[in-house]
This record gives sequence, structure tokens and C-alpha cells, in this order.
Amino acid sequence: MIFVAASRDGQARARVVSDDKRATLEPVLLEWIDPETTSLMTDGSKSYRGLGKTMADHQYVIHSQKEYANPETGAHVNTAEAVLSQVQRALVGVYHNLGRQHLQRYLVEILWRWNHRDPIREVVKQWTTKKGVAREKSTTIRKPTPVLDQMRVLLQGAVGKQIRRPKEYGICWP
Repeated sequence: MIFVAASRDGQARARVVSDDKRATLEPVLLEWIDPETTSLMTDGSKSYRGLGKTMADHQYVIHSQKEYANPETGAHVNTAEAVLSQVQRALVGVYHNLGRQHLQRYLVEILWRWNHRDPIREVVKQWTTKKGVAREKSTTIRKPTPVLDQMRVLLQGAVGKQIRRPKEYGICWP
């Protein structure tokens, strides 16, 4: 089981846990966030209801009742679910098999990529309805940082090493 927490600014954390009981999840959550300053937003799992009692505020959505966001409270877990979708896509597209022994290491890599995406860019779409009414909708987009740029950030601490990109692409070390 993977326990994921994501903040509204898009940063996320994940950890492999043995079960979804409060006794297992609470120490992990308290390590990640300060209960006095945080509003917890979860899905409707009963395990999270107990966790919510230790937080300043707790809002939740109940997926089984087809509630995915609560416009009154602003509660949703879409960011955490997007992180999980990246884990699932990595399983299909890159790793093909995530063994339990190294699962936390894979999660660290996937979350590092998630947390180092390019900054948010807002896109505004404008259109006119059939009745001639002008409409506008804005969407925020975060694009993945190119792999070479990610590696450059990773290798900044490697003293005496440089990374270069040759004309035929790829990586070379001068």
C-alpha cells in the first residue's frame, strides 16, 4: 500500500506502508505536516476520519457517493490522485514491475520528478457559444522538466563533473 500526501501547491510525498490503519498512518502524516496549521483533505476512508481529529480541520469527499470535490469546502484529493496516476504510468511505461523490496526507492524517484516540474503556466481558453455569449476558462498546466535538466539539477553537487549535450543529443562528460 502506498500512502500519498500532496499540498495544494503541487508538492507531494509518498511512502510504502503496511496497512491503512490509523496507528500506521498517523506517525507518517505527523512527520510530514504540522497539525496546528494544516487543513486535512481526504477521501471518505474511515482510517482518515481518525487522522482528521488530530488536525486543525478535516474535510473529505466520498467517492462511493460520486462526490469527487466539494465546492462549498473546496475539499478534493485530485492532486494526490494525480501523483498516484504517475506511479501507475511509470509501472506501465518504464518499470513494468515494482518489487516490494525497492518500491520506496522507485517512489522517491517518481516523486522527485513530480516535485521538480516546470513552474505553473496558466492557459486561458476563449470561445463564443452558439447564442453569441463570450465564454472564458482558465486552466493551470505544469509540464515535466526535461530529463537532461533534471540530471543537471541532480549533478550540481557532484564536484568536478560537468554534463554536456552533444549535437546528436544524449549526454557526454567532458
